[in-house]
Amino acid sequence: MPIAEILIFEGRSDDQKRAIMREVTDALARSMDAEPERIRVILKEIPTNHFSVAGVSIADSRAAGNPPGKK
Repeated sequence: MPIAEILIFEGRSDDQKRAIMREVTDALARSMDAEPERIRVILKEIPTNHFSVAGVSIADSRAAGNPPGKK
């Protein structure tokens, strides 16, 4: 039974999260020749103040208008 764990930043709509889970299920079913009913997808949302790039949280980067990872 394939299990996929996906980490995303908070803020996506329920429709977007459903689409992510559906698309990942479809991709795993195709690539692993697995029945979709056997595939599990775990979607975890990370608060933007719980993740940083170069010591600056994503929340702070966004508030300052600086996308993470851009110099």
